[in-house]
Amino acid sequence: MNLDWHRLKAVVIQSDDWGLCAWVPDDQAHRVLAGQPAFRTPAGQRYGRSTLESATDVNRLAATLLEFRGGDGLPPVWQANTVVASPDWPRLLPPRFEALELPLAVPGAAPGRWERPGLAAAIGSARAQGLWWPELHGLHHLPAGAWLGALRQGRNDARLAHEQQSPICAAVEASGEYDPAEPREVRARDLREALSRFEAAFGRRPASFCPPDYRFDDWLEAEAESLGLTTLQGKPEQAGAGLAPLRRRLLRLRFPHFAGARFYLPPRVAFEPRGQADPAGRLGAEAAHRAAREAWRGGRPAVLSTHRLNYAHLDEDWSEAGRSALRDLLGRLAADGAMFLVDAEVRQLAERGWSLRALGRRGTLLRHYGVPLEPLRFPAPAGVSGARVQAPGPGSGAGEGEVKVGAGTAEARVQLGEHVIEWTGT
Repeated sequence: MNLDWHRLKAVVIQSDDWGLCAWVPDDQAHRVLAGQPAFRTPAGQRYGRSTLESATDVNRLAATLLEFRGGDGLPPVWQANTVVASPDWPRLLPPRFEALELPLAVPGAAPGRWERPGLAAAIGSARAQGLWWPELHGLHHLPAGAWLGALRQGRNDARLAHEQQSPICAAVEASGEYDPAEPREVRARDLREALSRFEAAFGRRPASFCPPDYRFDDWLEAEAESLGLTTLQGKPEQAGAGLAPLRRRLLRLRFPHFAGARFYLPPRVAFEPRGQADPAGRLGAEAAHRAAREAWRGGRPAVLSTHRLNYAHLDEDWSEAGRSALRDLLGRLAADGAMFLVDAEVRQLAERGWSLRALGRRGTLLRHYGVPLEPLRFPAPAGVSGARVQAPGPGSGAGEGEVKVGAGTAEARVQLGEHVIEWTGT
């Protein structure tokens, strides 16, 4: 499909680490651990006071997104690359740590220092508004073998962190959940468990996968493909691949990048305010905006990488600075007429020229950039008996056509552009 990506001005906001119970649960933990080796590294200096998001963090981020509209009249959508489990601290018992597998809990739900009341409801509300789109980041984001080994060996930094319900220690920072150093059977089991928990939490299978810390190998890609997970983020940033700057330049030229059943997203643009609202920084709004425009000129979507660290932090001033920088960037992109997509839409458009994305309570967003009024067939949600086509927002245009529903299938015939399908009869 020869889609004109230059004119589309597509932006994907990929945001890692949502649901991750790290680095610390609270200020007390950071005070105890600040002098430990992992916390003194450059990463530790950046991430040391980052924490699991709260309901307030999610609500404030959703409110920020609602301040803006893209060229299609819709607010930006936040692709939250999500960790779906956390260590179950009461079952991870010293001094011997004898669990055969890492015991797991639902992030934010178990009582204790990581409890985040109302978090699931806040995410549900943001999803219902079409603002929050979860994709898979991992099961627990931890190299379980390396971490349990450090605990069982009595390494001081691992034991001290465990006492504060933090997993962060030198052994954890040196590896990753799907790092090739972790046993294959463990990585395979964890990936299957992650898929199962994701579907249970969000009512659908993930369409895209971002291995934590970009630590993965060809074997993991093949394993993910065997499970139907064939859209991959972070290939240009893959750890240990060598010649990183050259690889990134070459992979920019390969969009759309298919390899058999696999589809790879383009290189990421770093937007990491890290407690600073100043747009002029190397990772600030000005640089990210320039890079987005460069991506459009190159005929590919602008894929922004902005970690949870910027918006969920023990220091509320830090989080507000992150949201302020985000407002700056979104304002620049909205003024350009940017369209905000998720990975699944990018792939569908690259493959066939039209795409679908659920918009929560509103219905389904249909983007059609192929042949006007050609029949587009796709599954209808369970229980619906009809549909009507609406424009995405005031003054956004499109919304012209019809949708027929029968036997669980919808057939749309619409003009080119963006349309919201409002389902009826549910």
